[in-house]
Amino acid sequence: MRFHLFCLTLQINTPDIPMHYKKIIYLNTAFIILLLTGAGILVIWEMTREVAPPYLKDKPRHVVPDWPKEDKLANTEYSQFFDGIDISEHQGRIFWDSLSMASQKPRFIFIRAFGKDARRDQTYHYNIEMARKYHIPVGTYIFFTMSLSVESQFRDFLKIVDLPLQDLRTVIDIEDLSTPYQNTANLKDSVLRLAQLIEAEIGAKPIIYSNQGYYKRHLAPTFNDYPLWIAHYSHEPDHPEIRPILWQRSERGHVKGIWTYVDLDNFINGANISSLMLPKKKDRKLLIL
Repeated sequence: MRFHLFCLTLQINTPDIPMHYKKIIYLNTAFIILLLTGAGILVIWEMTREVAPPYLKDKPRHVVPDWPKEDKLANTEYSQFFDGIDISEHQGRIFWDSLSMASQKPRFIFIRAFGKDARRDQTYHYNIEMARKYHIPVGTYIFFTMSLSVESQFRDFLKIVDLPLQDLRTVIDIEDLSTPYQNTANLKDSVLRLAQLIEAEIGAKPIIYSNQGYYKRHLAPTFNDYPLWIAHYSHEPDHPEIRPILWQRSERGHVKGIWTYVDLDNFINGANISSLMLPKKKDRKLLIL
């Protein structure tokens, strides 16, 4: 190619070549140079662009949130004496650098993947990436609903949740909104089926989340041997038949880097971060229903 260009240059400088031929040679030379430049740019772009890992290629791209526009809790003291938090798109933009450098920062974070209508939480993938970037153990919670089949919810779990990026067991969130029109007849069987499918996928029992009253009325004793996360905002859970590992003690926490209220969670009954961790498993394969 370089020799060809050299030959073209010699032809252009030859005095007996008509002017219109010289113009054609100039245009051909310019075209070749542009073609080579474009090819070089494409090669450099292909070599340097960020390529998603194979297990993320079918995942939706994350959305970087820009809400809220101001700190709604600017005059509120930061919460103390909590172990972790759980977040969703309702927290809007999280300033992860501030959160990670806070004197009282979370030791773990659970992030919502989808809500009661199975719509993907718009901040889920972004927040997972940021938690890992700042080395905060992270896990996912999914909202269970009787409005959709177990199989449909499990497919959504496989489609949305980044399993290779999880540090913590998956959480199944079951509460009043899970059972529209008080349809609780098959609730235990449905939750148990979903829990068993997720357990086969992650290699550990998922954590069951509920508030104390709802758990006592609709879920006990079927899930008493599961790791439990119980919400109760006045005092520690005191259901005599269960020993939860996590207590959601407040829904109005204020944490540096988050400009809205956030749920605060504490270990109880001798639990610690190892109680939440997934077993080590290389090259996890996703099941397809």
